[in-house]
Amino acid sequence: MPPIHAPYQLDTLLDLCQVEGEQHIARHASFVLHSHFQPIYSFAHRRVVGHEGLMRAWSDAGKVLSPYTVFASARSESELVTLDRLSRLLHTRNFVTQMQACQEPAHWLFLNAEPNAFAHAGQYGRFFPEMLDKLQLPPQQVVVEVLETAIENNRALSRAVDYFRDMGCLIAIDDFGAGHSNVDRVWRLRPDIVKLDRTLIADASENREARLILPGLVSLLHEAGSLVLAEGIETEEEALLALEADCDLVQGYYFARPSPSILSAEPANPVFDTLWQHFNTHVREEIDQTQRQLAPYRTALLKGAARLADGDAFGLAAQPFMDEPAAIRCFLLDAEGRQVGANLTPTAPTSEKAPRFSPLDDARGAIWSRRHYFRQAMKRFGELQISRPYLSIVGEEQCVTLSLGITLHGQQHVLCGDLLWQGPSEFDVRPGSV
Repeated sequence: MPPIHAPYQLDTLLDLCQVEGEQHIARHASFVLHSHFQPIYSFAHRRVVGHEGLMRAWSDAGKVLSPYTVFASARSESELVTLDRLSRLLHTRNFVTQMQACQEPAHWLFLNAEPNAFAHAGQYGRFFPEMLDKLQLPPQQVVVEVLETAIENNRALSRAVDYFRDMGCLIAIDDFGAGHSNVDRVWRLRPDIVKLDRTLIADASENREARLILPGLVSLLHEAGSLVLAEGIETEEEALLALEADCDLVQGYYFARPSPSILSAEPANPVFDTLWQHFNTHVREEIDQTQRQLAPYRTALLKGAARLADGDAFGLAAQPFMDEPAAIRCFLLDAEGRQVGANLTPTAPTSEKAPRFSPLDDARGAIWSRRHYFRQAMKRFGELQISRPYLSIVGEEQCVTLSLGITLHGQQHVLCGDLLWQGPSEFDVRPGSV
């Protein structure tokens, strides 16, 4: 085949496609390209909301080839762009044909972009908008996936993202969390969807620290304005971890394998009924367990508040709380969040204390008004609150804080008690009033 001096345009690429059975296939050089589609589900809706187009390739001799091998065969930038265009054209044509045949409601079509070709988006004519117009697929139904770690040129990356976004397409960052993913690119690219690399969920199923971090990462991405998709889910345990972490969307072998045919949105996938049943059962058991575990600490802190109001010294009033086995400190804040006096700590420490953070031990006069437990206690004055688990700056310990707004000598204060937090399976808590 003679060298390609410019990427093929739409009409030429359409000529490379032909019908084989119920699918369109494409031939290029010595390759035969097919489309497979993997369903993407919404946890909340329990049904298909999109499909990711995946390349399947064979040589003329019938040997199975990876997409990497196909793209690595390109001898020039223009041939690479041609292959990328042909792949996206093939997926889009098969997707539209099947959607029209079964009269499915609007789904997203997720299209992978070869990173080097993606960086040149829009530089070789208006292929993509012309293709969508020709095949009558609204751009808002297209999610363009970019492997941002593979593109080092930030300017080229941003330019390409803007090209597709201005067209009306959605943008997804693929494989986030793998390799050297840069969180700053989330702020810069403002993706509509972030696809978590499967290693994040797999690690969370085996590693307690990874499991603790995962919900915070998902929350961070939500605050940045992105939906979160967990990909590569293969087991019920991984699916439940993604659900517990508050991921919005999910895909993987556990739900459905890639297939030449798209899946209907109806009926709902029955696997979600089992997932939600297990999840809700776990939540109910967790709440019951938490309430039982918190009961003595709640009682002790409420009694301490009453004794303070009656004029008892802080150490005497708070001692019953400190006598509970998981209590690690008790302290008092004024209406500005400033600590009044020193921490009250147990006579027998609940854990061996590391000396690395000893410069932070003396918290007299420290201001904690930024803490969630203080703000909630002041907002819902007089109601006992429980914080999210967090790493205490004093003592290097994972803890939760019980807090209560009280009035002492005519002034508002917040009485706080910290409990050692042992992890989801042993002492899991959710923020709010108790």
